[in-house]
Amino acid sequence: MLSESYPTIRNILRFLALPYCYLKLVNWNECSASKYQVFKDLLYIFFRLRYFPDNYSPCRLWEKERTLWHFYYGSSYHPYQRAKLRKEVQPFEYISLFDDKEVCELVSRGIGVKLPAYYGVVTPEMDYRTKIIDTLNANPGKKVIIKPVKGSAGKGIALAYKNKNEIRVKIGKTEVDVSQFRLMERSILQEVVLQDKIVAKFSSSSVNTIRVVTLLNKAGQAILVSASMRFGVGKAYVDNWSAGGVAVGVDYKNGSLKNIAYNKKGNQYTVHPVSNVIFNGFQIPKWSEVVEMALDVQEKCSFFRMLGLDIAVTCDGPVLIEINPNPDLIFQEQTGGPLLEDRQILMEFDRYDLLINKYQRNLLRK
Repeated sequence: MLSESYPTIRNILRFLALPYCYLKLVNWNECSASKYQVFKDLLYIFFRLRYFPDNYSPCRLWEKERTLWHFYYGSSYHPYQRAKLRKEVQPFEYISLFDDKEVCELVSRGIGVKLPAYYGVVTPEMDYRTKIIDTLNANPGKKVIIKPVKGSAGKGIALAYKNKNEIRVKIGKTEVDVSQFRLMERSILQEVVLQDKIVAKFSSSSVNTIRVVTLLNKAGQAILVSASMRFGVGKAYVDNWSAGGVAVGVDYKNGSLKNIAYNKKGNQYTVHPVSNVIFNGFQIPKWSEVVEMALDVQEKCSFFRMLGLDIAVTCDGPVLIEINPNPDLIFQEQTGGPLLEDRQILMEFDRYDLLINKYQRNLLRK
């Protein structure tokens, strides 16, 4: 009985959160619509399009006609979308296979995909500093990423490297000697791959990754849903938004970048904010290999039919960095455009009964 009422309870909670969305999630420095118009727009999305309007500001919906809003799927965290996705596409019982980075490492190696070198696990209870030192000494010239097993959005990630005879560890903007580094939670140690030199022109301090969202359709074939590329900014060693990175949509049919990149606050950039490299038309190297890897992983993970794959491009080809079981679809639509604008995606979503309002279903008749 509780499970049946849970979506309703979540919807009520989301309704009560609408003032927060209005006051805190709308970038009023960018939004050109009146406050009254925004108020009406948020209510329209919630009651007519049937999802929480946290995509309104990131996707700059005030600039678009309402009929174009119907092509946006919205957040997979909202009760309507989540319930539909959990039913068949993203079954809850398999999420831990990807959410736990230690388990995901084993799954990824089991399906034979190319990965960064894996140096094992460290915990706060063990002599983790010695483990980090020994790993760097055994792999001269390499840097090591320390990732919390249960981490997300780049939080808690540290970078260890050897500087002459010292072992240094970066945590965010802080850097300490390894003897002063304090591990807070169970983490994996992973090689920092050497990215392709062309990609490094944007940012050489971070490994710049491509987020590719895939779907295994009803016929058992993997297809691309969306793709975006992320770039670190300044001295950041990760490319996540939470670390100040920017992201730009990818035309996944040919692997070229779109015109405008965004940061977490929704600010727009036509060039990288530090290197000034132009985004529009930049061709991602080895794109066909990136696509091949993404589709291969999705087909081998047939038990989980929508994945967000983070892939880095090295001189030797693509390397899978991470698998995300619940990729942020607002992020994809903000950077790459509305998912349902692609008729193939629209039809596949319909086959899985993922469409959440009559307006989306009406698109099938056009």
